[in-house]
Formats: sequence, C-alpha cells, structure tokens
Amino acid sequence: MNKKFGAGGKQPIGTPSLGWSCVVVIVSLLAGASVVHNIYKPNLTLPPVDDVDADASAEKKPLE
Repeated sequence: MNKKFGAGGKQPIGTPSLGWSCVVVIVSLLAGASVVHNIYKPNLTLPPVDDVDADASAEKKPLE
C-alpha cells in the first residue's frame, strides 16, 4: 500500500481566476441595475436652466 490518498484521480482545478470573477460580478451588477430601472423607471430629468438664472440674479440685487 504505497499509494497515497487521491493520487490516481484528477487534480483539483481550484477556484476560477480573478479576471473571470470580476467579469461575472460586473455583468451581474449591470443586469441587476437594468432590471431595477425597467421596473421603477426613475425620473432623471434636470430642471430648466432659466429658473436657476432667475434665482441667481434675484440674490445679487442690493436691497433698497
């Protein structure tokens, strides 16, 4: 009995490489964000610029 334990089978391949792990994480995050944005559809519009200019000019006028 000179055989060592597990010497005759396939060698274990270990964990996946770091590169593939990063790719899987990024793809899954993008897929999850896509699903959430298709369900909730957030309003990402910016307010008109005219309102900001009117507020800024009102603040600069001196009080009489």
